[in-house]
This record gives sequence, structure tokens and C-alpha cells, in this order.
Amino acid sequence: MVSNLKKVYHIRLLTDSLCLIFCYSIAQILSGRVFRNSDIFLMFLLLVIWYFTSRYTELYDEFRTVKYVDEFLVLIPNIIAQGVALMVYLFLSNDSFYSRTLVLLNIIFVFVVMTIQKYLFKKISLLLYERGYKIKNILIVGTGDSAMSFYKIFSDTPQFGYKVAGFIDESKPQYLNGQYKGNLANLESVIKKSRIEEVIVALPSFDKEYVEKIIQVTEKEGIKTRIIPEYSQYGLKQYKLELFGGNPILTLRKNPLEEWHFRVLKRVFDIVFSLVVIVLVFSWLIPILALIIRIDSKGPIFFLQERWGKNNKKIVCFKFRSMYSDSSTRKKDGGFWQTEKDDPRITKVGRFLRKTNLDELPQFFNVLFGDMSVVGPRPHAVQHNIESKEQIDNYLIRHWVKPGITGWAQVNGYRGETKDISLMKKRVKFDIWYISHWSIWLDIKIIVATVYNMVKGEKMAY
Repeated sequence: MVSNLKKVYHIRLLTDSLCLIFCYSIAQILSGRVFRNSDIFLMFLLLVIWYFTSRYTELYDEFRTVKYVDEFLVLIPNIIAQGVALMVYLFLSNDSFYSRTLVLLNIIFVFVVMTIQKYLFKKISLLLYERGYKIKNILIVGTGDSAMSFYKIFSDTPQFGYKVAGFIDESKPQYLNGQYKGNLANLESVIKKSRIEEVIVALPSFDKEYVEKIIQVTEKEGIKTRIIPEYSQYGLKQYKLELFGGNPILTLRKNPLEEWHFRVLKRVFDIVFSLVVIVLVFSWLIPILALIIRIDSKGPIFFLQERWGKNNKKIVCFKFRSMYSDSSTRKKDGGFWQTEKDDPRITKVGRFLRKTNLDELPQFFNVLFGDMSVVGPRPHAVQHNIESKEQIDNYLIRHWVKPGITGWAQVNGYRGETKDISLMKKRVKFDIWYISHWSIWLDIKIIVATVYNMVKGEKMAY
């Protein structure tokens, strides 16, 4: 099953790559541009960008279990990325003659060709399976939630190319409606009678002896056996199964940024975005804010605080000073003093800076130096981390990635004071969700939401 899915993945990727080359070539011819060696590099660049964006949008994942309309919607951002990349390249190369025409034609052709190609791919694959081409009979061992979920997938999506011939279990549930084929003792006879080609083991708990007996029968008959672990017992939906030194390892929480190409893209985005902000905004805004801060109260312009970064490593976080220089972050009892509403430590200018998030702007230097990212879980003070990790079991998971200037929790309203532990738990929950679902599109969405919140103002910003 897995090998079949991999084959489909590679076929779709290859087909799309050929379509991209075709569309660019036609667009180039119609725009009147003469083919040059640089066009080979540009086509290669567009293919690389398509590969990365398709990975982020999961264009090729779960092909057989998604509807065409869902695949079409995922296709859109990949096409937009192609157009943007082409415009940026032609702008930087100063190749302005026919540039707009080339970009426009390429986007139109890619949109039309990809839409038609993917529709035909879906219809042809479904037609082949409906006619019985390479349909495989499978037998499911188990009748629990995982087994029934697996059965529903194949029942709802015939394009998978598998037909469930029945179930084997030690008890006979009434809801199987004639699909029950007996217990383990009947396994061998059911395989022969129903011409089973694969056996899926989907038990609610792992029984070594029981599974060994299943494998003995299936291998005797030369049948493939696949085992579906019951992950729901961990309460997690984001997990990854991979091989390490030939041994299968289950990672309970998926982290896309563990993959080097995702880290490279996020780092490039961080560098470009932070440089744009520093050059276009800092060049005139820092002198103005520095003068206002200095007039409002005595003390340094910037506030430096030690915080925890990725993998709990300490970093020095830059901010515009928003409190009086002699303010303390310690309470009389030794605990961490969080910023609170009407906090007497905050200056008049500091309230404005915090309300508009302008106090965070110097952290773009942290981003440029590699300590932080534009988007990620917000870094907390060291004492705050120490106290929180003792109260929240999965708190340190948020440190799997670089901290950010803004984050998913913040744009969803979880920012500012968190004296109530339930609020902190919700913030951590949003941070962990972000880590598991990261994509460059999600980062852009968070940045746009942050700018919008800055303009309208936030109740929890103090």
C-alpha cells in the first residue's frame, strides 16, 4: 500500500513538472522572447519552488482520499508562488521586455493546464479502479475505532483501489452487518475463500502473541501483513512514523521544521523580512522613538533581557525600554512579576509602545542574528519559564523551534498577563499547534493578522 502511494506521488510530481516546463515554454514563445541559457536556470528554479511549495501545502499528500475540489484549492497558492517567483526573477535580472506578458501567460497556462490535468488524473484513476483494475481484497483484523475508521476510508474513496472483504475479531459486533468473517481460528480459511491479498491489523491494543499468530498464517499463505498502531491512546493526531537505522520509530508530535529544507526556507524568509523592516522602517523610526523614550524618562533606549530560545538555550532579547529603568521583575516573595494592567513600572511612552507592539521592533535584530524568527512562540523571561514548566506538562515543547516576534497564540488573543494558569495552558496549546502545523503560508497569515491587530489595538496589550 505504501509503495503504491509512493509511486502515485512520484508520477504526479513528474507529471506536474512536465506541465510546468510545457507552460513556461509556450508562454515564452507567445511572448516573443528568444530562448536563452538563462531560461534553463529559470525553469529549474520554478521546478524547485514548485517542489517546496507543494510540500508546504501538502499538494501530493493523501491524493486518493481527497476530493478534486479540495486538491484544486490547494493548487492555487502553488500557482501564485510560481507567478511571484517569476516576477521577482525578471525584475532582478532587468529583463523587462515582454516580462509582464511572460508572467501573465505563464500563470494562465499553469492554471488552465494544471486544473485540467489534475481533473483528468482523478477521473482516470477512479475509472480504472471502478473497472476493477488492480483492485486488492483486504481483510481487517479488529473491529475497534481504528479498524472502522480504516474501513470508512476505503468505503468512501474507491479510488484507493482496495476492497474490504471483511473483518476478523474474537467478538462479533452487530454493526458489521454481515462483514464479520469469524475469529483468529478462521483466518486461514477466510484468506483462501475470499482471495485476500493483504491483511490489516488494527487492534485497540498490541497483543504480541495474537499478532504473531496472525503473521504465521499470513506468511504461510504468502499474504502481506500491515499493522496500524492505535495512536489515539496518546490523545494526539500529529505524529510521524519513520525509520532510524532500519528500526521503525514513532514520533508522537510532528515538527515540519525538523526537515532541513523547511528550516532553510524559514531562515531565508526571516532574513529577507527582517532586512526589509530594518532598512525601510528602522532607518527613520528608531531615531524618533529613541528621542521620545529619552525625553519621557531617564535610562537607556533599549532594554536587554535574557530569555530562553530554541532548545532552552539562553538568548539576549532586544526591546525598546517601556518601563522605568529602576523597575524590577521580581516580586517580594521572589516570584516572577508579570506585566499587568495599570502596571506602575510602565512609563507613559511605554504604554503606547506596548499597545502598538512597537517595543518589540528591535527583535528584528535578534531575527537577523539567528536567535529568533519573525513568527514563533513568544520568548518568556527565564524565571517565567522556570515557573511555567513546573505547572504545565508540555510547556517546553514550545522551545522546539526558535521563538518569534509574534506568534499563533498572540494573534488569537493569548498575549499579555497570564496569572491564570488556564490562560497559560491555552497559550502553550496554540504554540504547540503552530509547531505541528507550520508552513510559510501560516507565517504570512500570522504576520498579516499581527499588523491588523497593531492598527486596531489589542485589549491584552499592556
